[in-house]
Amino acid sequence: MVMKSGYLWGLLALLWAQERYCPVDKVFLRWSTAQRTQQVEDTGDTLWVPVVFHVIAADSSRWLPPGRLYDQLLALNRDYAQVKIQFYLPLRGPQGEATCGVTWTISPLGAGHDYRTEEAPLKRLIFWPVDSFVNVWVVENMADNTIGYARALSDATSLPGIVLVQAVTGNRLGTLRPFDWGRTGGHEMGHVFSLLHPFEGGCAGLTPADCALAGDEICDTPGQRNPAFGCPAPGSQNTCPDQPVDLPDPLDNIMGYVDDSCMTRFTPLQIQRMRTYLLTVGSTLISPENRQARGNALQDGACEAILSLSRPEKPRPHLTILSDRIETTPTALLALYDGMGRCLMQGYGTLSTAGLPTGWYILQLPTFGLVKRFFHPGP
Repeated sequence: MVMKSGYLWGLLALLWAQERYCPVDKVFLRWSTAQRTQQVEDTGDTLWVPVVFHVIAADSSRWLPPGRLYDQLLALNRDYAQVKIQFYLPLRGPQGEATCGVTWTISPLGAGHDYRTEEAPLKRLIFWPVDSFVNVWVVENMADNTIGYARALSDATSLPGIVLVQAVTGNRLGTLRPFDWGRTGGHEMGHVFSLLHPFEGGCAGLTPADCALAGDEICDTPGQRNPAFGCPAPGSQNTCPDQPVDLPDPLDNIMGYVDDSCMTRFTPLQIQRMRTYLLTVGSTLISPENRQARGNALQDGACEAILSLSRPEKPRPHLTILSDRIETTPTALLALYDGMGRCLMQGYGTLSTAGLPTGWYILQLPTFGLVKRFFHPGP
């Protein structure tokens, strides 16, 4: 197959990119103060959100396999379990037609996508009603090494939803490291539900009087002057030391820019904001009536078979415990506890055990859900 030079250049640029970039701005949200402060009854029940994947490519041979889309859905549900929000693929489309929650479109726009000039043309190719579905457009590649962007449900400037590149859509297998855990989709979904980056506005909104109005408008995300990249150890950076409560940067937050394996959580107030937003702005989307009208594609045998094709295996980390350090490949969060269950230290990829007293210790890898007990011989 002969690739167009522009496509090849764009693909190479994406493969060389090592930093996450997600263009978003407060103007995208357009969530009024009245809506933001509205008191809603939240029973704490799981909120169910229908998602449709629109797979778009210049040629049908370059469409993303359905198994990668299914695995992206699983990644979303993994990360939003802490929010008690779950996503499903609709069995019935806008007109009640049979669907597995996926559409396939050949694009006249070519293999590349420039979000600055082609957002509207791309979304006009195919979209489903935004009050009934969250649209996720999956494109081959994007300008500026961008791997995804989003618009909130309340955004009036363009159709709400997410645009992702193929390379980061899915969960591990076949996706671009270090963005290979499907967390670009989870990050962008946070924007759809009105969240901003923790570093929005730099060291702004640091006092009780303005934390809900400035910066990321979330009072329990510590100030962060600039985005962090890679896998910095938790607590290792503090870029806003002049804040009244001097706390380290929120390096493990899903709305940040760190590697997929190192972003693991939302804060309680981020969770509250997303749920309040869905219960008000997205009330039709999550309504029992919409859920009943759409059905669940994964409860249909044919859809489940199609979407399960080429589903990735969950990898096992390679763990090395030496006399002076602990290492893991791929790089992941490590937490070391003593025999009494007290946390001694945590970090990414490597932990130094030099100087630890002789005894039994517990090592936890939260990302993989692994716990290992081991004996350290001491200095």
